Amino acid sequence: MERALGAYHPLVSFTYFVVVIGTSMLCMHPIFVVISLISGTLYSFIINREKTKQILKFSSLMIILITLANVIFVNRGVTVLFYLRGNPITLESFLYGILSGLMMACVIVWFSCYNEIVTSDKFLYIFGKTLPSIALMASMTLGLIPKLINQTKVIASTQKTIGIDYEEGTIIKKIKSSMRILSIVVTWALEDAVQTADSMKARGYGIKGRTNFTIFIFIKRDIIMLGFIWIVAVFLGSAYSNGYCQLLFYPTIQSIRLDTLSTILYLSFFIITIIPIVLELWEGYKWKY
Repeated sequence: MERALGAYHPLVSFTYFVVVIGTSMLCMHPIFVVISLISGTLYSFIINREKTKQILKFSSLMIILITLANVIFVNRGVTVLFYLRGNPITLESFLYGILSGLMMACVIVWFSCYNEIVTSDKFLYIFGKTLPSIALMASMTLGLIPKLINQTKVIASTQKTIGIDYEEGTIIKKIKSSMRILSIVVTWALEDAVQTADSMKARGYGIKGRTNFTIFIFIKRDIIMLGFIWIVAVFLGSAYSNGYCQLLFYPTIQSIRLDTLSTILYLSFFIITIIPIVLELWEGYKWKY
């Protein structure tokens, strides 16, 4: 099913995710992180509900681990909560750890949305002419993990039909069965990579002067959307360079700015993160009514 954002030109959707993911990675600020996480999670739920549940479970565990690691190994900060074996546990390190974990969760959620919208053919279309080898390698790498997971399931099911089940028997038998499946998967992956490379070479991929057929056409709505994304990106970049997208935690927690410029900045980021959600809701409304 083609999503509303995916219906735009590949350059538009790719630029959108670069801006949103880049901002989510660079801005260590509670308001930016909360906006990014809520919007990304809602959009991910719209795209794939079951996958989002798995991502949230993994992200919750990651947030806990990052918070604990930061609290234990970073003793900076002036507000001491208690002492653990002589090491001070500070409020600043605790809050910074939570924010770092939430930021990582934001990036994971948005990357899952990116994988659903910017498919390998769109990625190849964007970079195939300028960086053909790198574009092909990146496209194959991004698509390798889901292909390996699916192929592993197929091979494991096939092995069960001949009496080789990695979930049954002694530990030695389970290890042997798992190694057999791993060997088959690795062999399949190598053969698939060679076949893909030979196929692309036979079609003249990367040859200078080769023409390409494409179904992607840059229309008026793409220009408007891309222009809006670039305006917000320049505004966010300028604010970041002037320190508006960062919040200091050490040695004391800095107060959050709520002046006019900061409010406009938060609102701009909120608007750009909810664009795909609004587009999906609007498409659903048009389909229904």
